[in-house]
Amino acid sequence: MSTPSVLIVGSGPSGLILAIILAQNGVSARIIEKQPHHPIGSRGTGVQPRTLELYDTLGFLPAIEKAGSSSSIVANYKPGVKEPFRTAAMAEWIEPSPSVPHPNGVSLPQYVHERILRDHLATLGCTVELGSELRSFEQHSDHVVAHITTTDASGQSKDETTTFKWLVGTDGARSIVRKQLDIGFPGKVLTENWLAIGDIVVEELDGLAPGTWHQWSAGPNKFIYLRSNGKYREWMFACPRFEDTTITREEFIETFYATTERRGVKFGEMSWVSNYRPSGRIADALRSGRVFIAGDAAHVHSPTGGQGLNSSVQDVVNLGWKLALVETGAAPDSLLDSYSDERRPVITQMLSMTSDLLRKTVEQMQSNDAEKLKNEAWKRGGDLLMLGVNYAGSKIILGDGDATEPTAAYSYKLGERVRAAYRAPDASGLVLADGTETTFFHLFSMARHTILVFGTTDATSVVASLGKLPKHLFSVVRVLPKDTGAEQQTIDGVTVVRDTKGYAHDGYILPIDQSTIVVVRPDSVVGAVVSDASGVETYLKKVFA
Repeated sequence: MSTPSVLIVGSGPSGLILAIILAQNGVSARIIEKQPHHPIGSRGTGVQPRTLELYDTLGFLPAIEKAGSSSSIVANYKPGVKEPFRTAAMAEWIEPSPSVPHPNGVSLPQYVHERILRDHLATLGCTVELGSELRSFEQHSDHVVAHITTTDASGQSKDETTTFKWLVGTDGARSIVRKQLDIGFPGKVLTENWLAIGDIVVEELDGLAPGTWHQWSAGPNKFIYLRSNGKYREWMFACPRFEDTTITREEFIETFYATTERRGVKFGEMSWVSNYRPSGRIADALRSGRVFIAGDAAHVHSPTGGQGLNSSVQDVVNLGWKLALVETGAAPDSLLDSYSDERRPVITQMLSMTSDLLRKTVEQMQSNDAEKLKNEAWKRGGDLLMLGVNYAGSKIILGDGDATEPTAAYSYKLGERVRAAYRAPDASGLVLADGTETTFFHLFSMARHTILVFGTTDATSVVASLGKLPKHLFSVVRVLPKDTGAEQQTIDGVTVVRDTKGYAHDGYILPIDQSTIVVVRPDSVVGAVVSDASGVETYLKKVFA
């Protein structure tokens, strides 16, 4: 059996998604996890709309939506009072639209999330190797030598030395990969005190509604929250901890009763607990030669706003298609430099946003002043939906006018014309030549560029612009207006769809009589908006030459 091309260290969401993308691109990967068991615990529970869109293209969104629940209500209580004095939605419900079909986030425990990803990865022929720890590695010009220790269920250990083409560290904030690369991890601790966070079964609710974030405050450093997504026995909790020692079940229960004065709430098993002190840090580099870091190995930040897990997933979505192109020889090694160039500005702004939100949240949770408890710190939506994450200013983006200029990494307004560097909108109501209905998200793929041809452009000229590049790396889609009289003829090398409801032209804000070509990268980001096949060639040179 041949050695996999890529070693992925760490089996959290970022490592699993990277393995899925590589497998979909035909690149073999080995994913190892030093822990002997898959982790438990709710941990990062929010899946934002932009991540849901990517999961739609990857093919397992239905499983995520079935396992999760919608955004919660936040209820504020005074100690000893059963009825909340204020309730508010964390995020206003947004009506789905043809261009934004998943505008509302999903909440589900991270251990459930990871199980869904592992199950999907297994269908692609790859599984996580538990009890396998990366000890060290050495880089060479064309390979990486990894030293791995594997411990079986009986405690027997075996050392191995294996060669890979690439190594990706998705191994958390204490990343051995980042440390061995000696990459700086500057930043600061964001709160003075520790937080105890964990999962506990609530056996008697005493009026507490499932699917709600329940919050009590009895003054500075005397607060607690308890929440459930409504589908699982475990409720996640957080409360202050004044020392870096793990809180026991009995200590938590007494803290809960002392803070809330709600002794009618009865608890069962505590399944997971951890001490946590939020920090804001970003690695000085995300690449060193043939080795990369992503997710918590590359950045840590406040959990407020639900950006962490999502940012980690979006790291590897950015990296995965590029690594596959380089590994298969379709693109030059220099393409991989764009991973750090594109992701670091996004993470930098995200750190600023989440740190500010943490400050507001702590101020709110430590106050017993009803006027200060307006749940503003719990408000979600806007930039936190991540629909505006963009790579404006990237060297591999070909834009028109201001689309090429650097801008805020989180910025988006519904109703804007499609722009290079931003997400590619969806469109439903597309009908293939055989009568099958589809959407853009289902036509997009992490294994190829999708070139959308609108207006009067001859689609065959776009196919010709691909030159000698491997044709399987592209899908050319001719989008016919709903009212056109043109026949939906089969064109060699082109998928022809009719925009039967006009959603594609409306969502992309494109006139039907104007020639426009939209090149969508494998990560569902618009790589170029051009008027003819020569513009496509110019974009392709940025990525493939």
